[in-house]
Amino acid sequence: MRQTSRAHRHFSSYLQRRHTRRAFSLIEVVIAVAIFGMAASVLMSAFTNALLARERGVSNDQLNADIRAVRLQLLLEPELEAAEDGDTYETLSNGLATWEARIEPTDVVDLFHVELRMDFSEPLEGLPAEYTETLFLLRPTWSESDERSDLLQDKREELESWRRKLNF
Repeated sequence: MRQTSRAHRHFSSYLQRRHTRRAFSLIEVVIAVAIFGMAASVLMSAFTNALLARERGVSNDQLNADIRAVRLQLLLEPELEAAEDGDTYETLSNGLATWEARIEPTDVVDLFHVELRMDFSEPLEGLPAEYTETLFLLRPTWSESDERSDLLQDKREELESWRRKLNF
């Protein structure tokens, strides 16, 4: 009987150890839930940031498309005075764009320094209402042939002057 009782105790302690090894303690469960919660919050913030970046990219693409359209209006303008005075243009996503240009000829034949300024009446959220850029335009539609002739003559005279100085 003694052996039976000893075997029974041995078997019952074995079952208790086996039972405690198969279950999780409360602290293990709490730690696992905390780790899962932190991972979920990091993933959600990364997902939110990706969505916001995509939205900003779309807004910037729309702004760039409107800027290109207004720039095209400047390039299509046949007269210099009208190009400098500017105009208005209804954009697709930023409302009415009012533009004007400051145009100056350079020392290079048919090359113009242009400062283009645009104001948007209804800019998309987070985008500027004003935009300014500097362009160098070669032979725009309002380039005048008499200016070209004058510039060429000035350059010829300058080149001849240099040749005389160098005894060429």
